[in-house]
Amino acid sequence: MKRMSRLIAGVLISAGIIGVTSVAPTRAEESASRVNAQENFRWYCIQCHGPTGDGKGVNNTKKLPVSPRNLTDGKDMAQFSDEDMMRTITHGGGASDLSPIMPPWGNVFTNQEIRDLVGLIRKMCNCRFDPKAKEAFLKQQGR
Repeated sequence: MKRMSRLIAGVLISAGIIGVTSVAPTRAEESASRVNAQENFRWYCIQCHGPTGDGKGVNNTKKLPVSPRNLTDGKDMAQFSDEDMMRTITHGGGASDLSPIMPPWGNVFTNQEIRDLVGLIRKMCNCRFDPKAKEAFLKQQGR
């Protein structure tokens, strides 16, 4: 009986430890996530947004009707919430009334990879969402 109690206690403690570790990512997981976001950016985004995110990628030519967004411009990027960026990355620019040339990446990236890209973009722009900036942008657009 004592042995069974210890076994049950051990299982419950293990389950608690696993539950705690699955909630908060470890430094290694955060580091891997950051690396994956950088690799995904280099592989899929750099062609238009450029190596530093400044919008000066090789696909940014005068033939484009709209230049790729400068992801390093904190004042401009503050108008977009994380949800806005996730929607744009997932469904493409047209889904957010932005450039329809930006393709949807929702079938390429997992939701976590998209969240990681949003985190990377936040680091590039060194900004946070500012509702007043969004309000000004929408007013400028006539919405």
